[in-house]
Amino acid sequence: MAVNEPYISEINVPSKMRDGADLYTDVCRPNTPGRYPAILIRSPYSKRRVGAMLGDLMDIPRIVSAGYVLVIQDIRGSGASGGEFRRYETEMADSYDPVEWVAMQPWCNGNVGMYGVSALGVNQWRAAIMQPPHLKAICPGMATSAVRRGWLFLTEGGVFRLHNLVNWYVMMCAANVGKADVPPDKLEALKGRVASMQQNLEEQFRFLPLKDIPGIKIMEEIGMGTAHPFADYVAHLGDDDYWKQILGPAPLEKVTVPAFQICGYLEDGGNEAISSYMGMRERGGTLLARQNQKLILGPWMHGRLERFLGDLDFGEEATGKAIDALGMQLRWFDYWLKGIDNGMMDEPPVKLFVMGDNVWRDENKWPLARTQYTPFYFHSSGRANSRFGDGILSIEAPGEEPVDSYTYDPMDPAPSVGGLNSAVLKVIEVEDQEAVEKRNDVLVFTSAPLEADIEVTGPIVIKLFAISSAVDTDFTGKLVDVWPNGKAYNLADGIVRARYRKSVLNPEFIEPGKVYEYGITLRATSNVFKAGHRIRVQISSSNFPKWDRNPNTGHTIGQDAETQKAVQTIYHNGQYPSHILLPVIPREGGRKREEK
Repeated sequence: MAVNEPYISEINVPSKMRDGADLYTDVCRPNTPGRYPAILIRSPYSKRRVGAMLGDLMDIPRIVSAGYVLVIQDIRGSGASGGEFRRYETEMADSYDPVEWVAMQPWCNGNVGMYGVSALGVNQWRAAIMQPPHLKAICPGMATSAVRRGWLFLTEGGVFRLHNLVNWYVMMCAANVGKADVPPDKLEALKGRVASMQQNLEEQFRFLPLKDIPGIKIMEEIGMGTAHPFADYVAHLGDDDYWKQILGPAPLEKVTVPAFQICGYLEDGGNEAISSYMGMRERGGTLLARQNQKLILGPWMHGRLERFLGDLDFGEEATGKAIDALGMQLRWFDYWLKGIDNGMMDEPPVKLFVMGDNVWRDENKWPLARTQYTPFYFHSSGRANSRFGDGILSIEAPGEEPVDSYTYDPMDPAPSVGGLNSAVLKVIEVEDQEAVEKRNDVLVFTSAPLEADIEVTGPIVIKLFAISSAVDTDFTGKLVDVWPNGKAYNLADGIVRARYRKSVLNPEFIEPGKVYEYGITLRATSNVFKAGHRIRVQISSSNFPKWDRNPNTGHTIGQDAETQKAVQTIYHNGQYPSHILLPVIPREGGRKREEK
């Protein structure tokens, strides 16, 4: 035990699970004797890294001086804790016991909350689903309640987030290679292979078939074969029963505690965090839970509450520090763990940052009740290929217009420009789209310069009418803000896999040459397209390596290296009016918040 004013810290305290395993825990508590409410963090990334990971959300002296015991635990098979980490099986079983262990300690008054971002947030949902009786409230940040699906690795539409998959397992290999149970001479060789993998991510991204990607073999040699969901995914490719479990709805009816969520428009899990908020208000396990949900939406990428996103600076006001996100969480815990009526629950449940105006705003509903869903239609004379083409975006419905076509080659996919989102590497989330918009396999539809500001806040979907020469393929969409200087910055993107166009649980191949309607769900956003700017939409069939490539063969994804080209034809006419549906918010005459 060490005394470090203004709190006492205890390092590597063993907390015993029901099977006898010890999970090691750091405890930071007030110097003054007594029983206090506790805030628990459970991390797979080592207790030592939690401070760096949480940034402005981690201030131990402030948390402890506010009258809380902060408890940080290495989950099974990570950091100081022994055992084997199995992504779903062990974590669901282990989520109950740590909460109850904390509640029974002599320094705890029996009231326990949880907080943290990313995997630390997912672990809160796992605990809430398991319903330990002393868990009173959670603060999951940038996380999903769909705990069987690694949302950073797999979209709700069944497409692999390849960039995140590779970066995560490379990070985990580097962090754990020293623990590999191999002879010293082989350990040095293994470390060399991990270092080489870190330096040659492109080889990992492009490797086919996915099931044999080199990093999976290295993970097995290190002894981490079950730690990464991708190893589990590739072992079950083609197993429909497995995917029905993975892609099924989150069991929110089992969650009986209030949740205060934080997420970013520009992170891959943003839509799923919003879905968790809306789902809890509709399906939460108790009236208490349903009526007491809060949501913060910021201009952030995964794991970072910062002002800078690639090429754009949203100002100091955009940061978590500016809105005192940690202070908001402490007020939340004051209400639910201490019973202090501080007005927290009288405030509007949604706080969002409006990009473009670069201001915060409180709202009573999501989506906003005053939303005017407005279709912006695609037009061209049949040559919308690249930004040099004739693609137009407007609110006028199309008449009889020629189609647009392009060839999608999985061996030469349209690259990811912006939109890459990883807590592992410093990546560019917002980037000028010039490089990708030069390609002929990217259709570009652009509005005229706007005469007045247009606010777009809410969920976004593209309705696409298309023919493919393949039995299965992908279609991607991207919303872009074009500035007067010609710079074009990505705001939101999405993808649909043809076989999953109706349901990921009941795949159906398409008939080559037949027109189908596809819904491409983009990430929700809040952005003001300023007067003089233009609204742009990109349509393609790849965004690589953000998402894995569809080989167009109809074979089980990831099982072989065979690919074929696909000719894609996009319709925009009276019968097939392809468009993007934008949630436009009226701005004339000021803003009036909706009634509750």
